[in-house]
Amino acid sequence: MDHRVPSASEFMETQDGEELLQRLQLYQVFSKLYEHHRGLLDEVLSLEYSRSHALINTPLIYLQGVTLGSEVYLVTNLVAGSTQSLMQAQQTWVIGRDPQRVAIAIPDDRLSRCHAAIKYVHEQGFYLIDLNSRNGSYVNGELVRQFRLLQDGDRVRLGSIMFIFFHCRSHQSLPAIADEVESLLHCWNPLTTAVTRLIVRELAADEPTTKPLDAPLDATSRFLRTDPSID
Repeated sequence: MDHRVPSASEFMETQDGEELLQRLQLYQVFSKLYEHHRGLLDEVLSLEYSRSHALINTPLIYLQGVTLGSEVYLVTNLVAGSTQSLMQAQQTWVIGRDPQRVAIAIPDDRLSRCHAAIKYVHEQGFYLIDLNSRNGSYVNGELVRQFRLLQDGDRVRLGSIMFIFFHCRSHQSLPAIADEVESLLHCWNPLTTAVTRLIVRELAADEPTTKPLDAPLDATSRFLRTDPSID
């Protein structure tokens, strides 16, 4: 068995050596870039940092096609940021910038007035149709030339807007809740929980050993008098 340690030149000819060489070359490029254009690289890193934080705080935008029996409609939060059910007699929902001509109007400068449409075709599904938009329609990063059948989980980009498409085409009737779970839910009440927390705070605040026995009732009364959510 050969236990000879390969030389540096022999190691560089292996797959691991080639990968290491590529990394060294990339490191040298970034070192030179940072040496001569430090401000540019700092700006790139800053943009990447802010983008990652923005993604964390960005709510999920989605569009869901629902086909249950004879009912066909969309559920989405694309309109004004609130979730809505959208029914359309022709089962075609046009998306664009012009609120007078489209069903889903989005104030985005990169959208055309009538940018694209979601159309349901019986026994096939929901299609994304590009309406000769200026900036194009994309599904999973691929340009949609004319139309494309959408699949569950597709990422759709129109202008600056990107959303996830879901297709709900079935439903289930779930069994009844188990008795022990139902008993736990029966004991739970948001008012009771809030009052209990207030009582605990009151008892922990000042001298719990000398507080009179009716203190929990006083705390409950104060909560009911001051909490604006109680009618």
